[in-house]
Amino acid sequence: MTRRKKNTWRRLMQPIRRAAASSARCAAWFGPRCWTIVQRRLRRQGPTIIVDARRRQAGTLRASVRRAALTYASGVGVELTRDLLVIIQRVVHEGRQLNALLQAFDSRAESRRYVIYLALWVNGRQVGEDELLSAFRHQLAQVVGDVVGQPTLSVPLDLEVPRLRASAPIVDLRPEGHAPENGHERGAIPIERIEHKAS
Repeated sequence: MTRRKKNTWRRLMQPIRRAAASSARCAAWFGPRCWTIVQRRLRRQGPTIIVDARRRQAGTLRASVRRAALTYASGVGVELTRDLLVIIQRVVHEGRQLNALLQAFDSRAESRRYVIYLALWVNGRQVGEDELLSAFRHQLAQVVGDVVGQPTLSVPLDLEVPRLRASAPIVDLRPEGHAPENGHERGAIPIERIEHKAS
């Protein structure tokens, strides 16, 4: 190869070498960070969530349910895997309309799979996000109890005050300042007497 051809070859290979060196520097710098992000995402996979709603509402509900599931599992010390499927749909019906329904399936590999159905509407009423998350946490507690065992201590607390029955207000029908006649209270006027006077 002549000297002229060598110089031409070097000029052609120079951009490729620069790109390779730049890629190597990027891999050395961003490689560990990318691997950390991938590991973090793999660790926090959480349940599979399917939402039957509009795109914006579906994204919000999916994020809220995933956050609630991971926070609850982290607090209890349980790792949620892909064995849990959450389906948020318009109506959940099991003989009657329900807020939520939990189903468990035993597979051949002796690993139980769970499906939680959450309703967006119950008896014509749209369910709020806080009510939906409350129903989800209740069902998630059943799943966790089935995986790690039932709680050894459970203390129920009911803060709801019972509603008083609606009753007529107590009103004194006697005018103020008038004493009963002859020390006795006046009795009711018979209906016949009132009708006789009217005629």
